[in-house]
Amino acid sequence: MSVTESGDSTRPHRITLPDRPELDVTGAELTVLVHEARMRLMRTLPPTGIGRISNSGG
Repeated sequence: MSVTESGDSTRPHRITLPDRPELDVTGAELTVLVHEARMRLMRTLPPTGIGRISNSGG
């Protein structure tokens, strides 16, 4: 996935994915897409334990 400038003042960001048509979006739409992608990853991937508070007591 890549995000580049589209050259369109209304939808200035272009998202390119392999085997998909390019998609021009606004800044707000891009923010929503990034948020949705992160939420999907959090729901589908198992927890890693990285960054969690330890309960080791030591």
